[in-house]
Amino acid sequence: MKKTIFLGLAMLFASLSFAQNNRSNAEVFLQIGLPGKYSVYLDDELVGSATGRFRFYDVHNAKPQLSIMQGDKTLLKERINVNAQERLILGYNNGRLEIIKQLSLFRNNQYALNDFYGYEESYNGGIIPRPGRGQVSNYTIMSPEAFYQFFSLYKKERFDDNRSRLIKATSKNATFSTEQVKYLLKEFSFDDQRLEMAKHLYAKTVDPQNYTILTDVFKFSSSKDDFLDFIAKG
Repeated sequence: MKKTIFLGLAMLFASLSFAQNNRSNAEVFLQIGLPGKYSVYLDDELVGSATGRFRFYDVHNAKPQLSIMQGDKTLLKERINVNAQERLILGYNNGRLEIIKQLSLFRNNQYALNDFYGYEESYNGGIIPRPGRGQVSNYTIMSPEAFYQFFSLYKKERFDDNRSRLIKATSKNATFSTEQVKYLLKEFSFDDQRLEMAKHLYAKTVDPQNYTILTDVFKFSSSKDDFLDFIAKG
């Protein structure tokens, strides 16, 4: 009788352990690119953040409603699609919600993700490809606060050459969202350096799938064509 009880308990604990490492929940992370005070709801769950990063764990609804508030104003309210055992990473900029990444939660039945954009270092081998053009090796995007400080300094530069130097220096240790790149490119006076910096920052952008929206910042069709040819070759 005792053997039967112990065997039953062992099977129960094994089953619970397996379920814990193979649960059907998901995660939804949101990055808001511009500084400000926001409240974010996923269905009825509220998350606040001082860094512009909002994290929802143990999401079971496959189509939860995401709501973004700034004070009493509703900036966005829409249903999103969530896959089990995945982290969905979203970006919100200029009234638009965009998918930055979708990552599996587990590797070898172990939780494998870091605090936001990628996998823990021990799980990187064979999972994340070696960075090439349009892929970033550092998945830590510049926070809204850091970007705001950088952009305030950047806007004080009067000449395109100085803006380019500042971007190149900063991008050595920082990655950006496409929306942040758009703010930087709009400050340039001439398309030639605007185009040069758009190409330079492509490899330092966490959501290159959205990069074609930057065509709007160019004043001449020849620059737009050059830019799109560059993306197409990537």
